[in-house]
Amino acid sequence: MTREIELKLEVDPDDLPLLLDDGLFANAESHSGHQSTVYYDTSDERLKKQGYTLRVRSVGSRFVQTVKPIGDAVGLLSREEIESDVPSMEPDLRPLAEHPIHRLLKRGEHPALVPVMRSDVTRTTWEIDRHRRHIRVDLDHGTISAKERSREFAELELELIEGSPASLVMAARRIADHVPVRLSVLTKADRGYLLSSGALGKVAKSGKVRVHTGMTVAEAFEVVVHNCLKHYRLNEPLVIRKCKAEALHQCRVAMRRLRSAFTLFRPAVEDVEFQHLRHELRWFTSQLGDARNLDVYLQRELPEAERAELIAERDRAYDAVADVMNAARFRRLLIDIAGWTALGAWRGGKVARRSIGTFANARLDKLWHSIANAGHNIVQMDETTRHGLRIEVKKLRYGTEFFQGLYPHAQIAEKQFSAAMEELQEFLGNLNDLANARGMTGASTEDDWLIGSYEERAYLKSAEESFRALKRVGPFWRTPGKAGTAA
Repeated sequence: MTREIELKLEVDPDDLPLLLDDGLFANAESHSGHQSTVYYDTSDERLKKQGYTLRVRSVGSRFVQTVKPIGDAVGLLSREEIESDVPSMEPDLRPLAEHPIHRLLKRGEHPALVPVMRSDVTRTTWEIDRHRRHIRVDLDHGTISAKERSREFAELELELIEGSPASLVMAARRIADHVPVRLSVLTKADRGYLLSSGALGKVAKSGKVRVHTGMTVAEAFEVVVHNCLKHYRLNEPLVIRKCKAEALHQCRVAMRRLRSAFTLFRPAVEDVEFQHLRHELRWFTSQLGDARNLDVYLQRELPEAERAELIAERDRAYDAVADVMNAARFRRLLIDIAGWTALGAWRGGKVARRSIGTFANARLDKLWHSIANAGHNIVQMDETTRHGLRIEVKKLRYGTEFFQGLYPHAQIAEKQFSAAMEELQEFLGNLNDLANARGMTGASTEDDWLIGSYEERAYLKSAEESFRALKRVGPFWRTPGKAGTAA
């Protein structure tokens, strides 16, 4: 069994000439070859559901079978893999006799392995030896195919052969300064499964966060950050190329989740880089607000002349968002976050090395108290106070989503809590949209038609009901007899 440490970057195929002209590659020796890879699973995707990929790749005259664990493909990956030579492109389970896959496939009805996707790429490899570091850079350009669908892609894999893992981040930043590469969030298997389901290139909501009780605080934070980055990057192209309002909304949600993760884990992760990265995330998120506010406002009944003017303004706002998303400053930021998450000085701290359970309980408790002790009801709150409550509700909602896997004993209460939390956040968000609409119209607080409207009163009533439902459920992570069991 070997362990690989690699950082992956996505390249637009149209930018490949620019990449190849970069001095890092143009002045280095390289060799190229064709690779075909077939990924196998059962018809009910049993391997995927259990967290594994099984592939066979043709490399020259060899056929190499590889098993890898599935994880969020973001940042510096350090994954164990099992490789073995096999006679053909068909999988061979004999070298995996001691692996969980073998037992999984021998259980029950002996499900057959079938090809589920195929990649065909030209791989160009450079060996970069500089300043006591040795990095292998593989450029894969080709297609991924599944269920009669096919998609072109290009990606760089920077694999550490010798030296500090930080050198991968430095090399990635050096490339990003000269070529518009982006942090990659998809393995080839990920692309194939998404392509097979028809979800590749579609608006994506956040996926399940796989935090479990056996993790340290550092390991849990890394999983959470990877999940947020993946959520963002899956939606980013739809904002840049198609100006999709729902994709922009999901990008904002992903950034809010990421910023909430920074706050939630702050006692463990605050180090010399923390404030800089946090500041940069705040800067980027602020760039998305105007376009989103215009999207929301345009959903209202408006005179045609005003609508046409606002659509033009919204289009300009989306152009500005695309410029920021394409900027080297932001593309480097995502690379830096991935590197800091995996290698930051904070990982050596005492809190980071603790078990996640007790830490999670304490952090959720703090968020809960900030909401439960709000002091007076929502109807009586002014807009500023209500906006503050909305922010705290978001933090708690994201926190319970991040730590959901720690509380299997409280699944029913957790679902009730999450439902009430989601409703409360929605109604507080609707009230915030009304406040933003007042600001956009420039109306006074005395005579604006939005204030005291039936719409506002209905949202206030619904928010009150959701707030009461939330308090009735209470902190599910503190179920009697179970508190601290996640530790």
